[in-house]
Amino acid sequence: MTSVAKNMIGEIYSTANNGDQSERLRFVVLEYINGQIDVTVVFRQTELDGKDVFTFFQSLLEPKRARFILYDCHFQTKDSRRRKELILVTWIPQSAASDQLSACIILRKPFHGLLPGIKLELQLKEPVSRNYFGQQLGKDVIRVEEKDIST
Repeated sequence: MTSVAKNMIGEIYSTANNGDQSERLRFVVLEYINGQIDVTVVFRQTELDGKDVFTFFQSLLEPKRARFILYDCHFQTKDSRRRKELILVTWIPQSAASDQLSACIILRKPFHGLLPGIKLELQLKEPVSRNYFGQQLGKDVIRVEEKDIST
């Protein structure tokens, strides 16, 4: 893993717990590049203001690129509690290059082991609905990113 990747991972953890919420990292996208896991792009809350954040997440699931996505996901449960969880998504679409697919599959567990506090890791091969994603977060989840999971 590159030092840039380590720094961005450290930042998503620190801003998830404190700091300026408008500058908080919501997505860190990482790919296997030149033999290392490296950051390809990050997105902060300010860049997502006014957008449907879950729909934006879906746009990161490019059909030709295998990748890891650290997602600072906001959701709500039936008891009205709003929660935030850091989720690791391993995106491995069948149409991605075979070397990218292999790297993501092989590195998934060791990479997850480097990320303390990740409560949910999803391995996705195709885009998923808000409903499916909410169900993966827990049976009492009713909203993901301010929208009902039934929509």
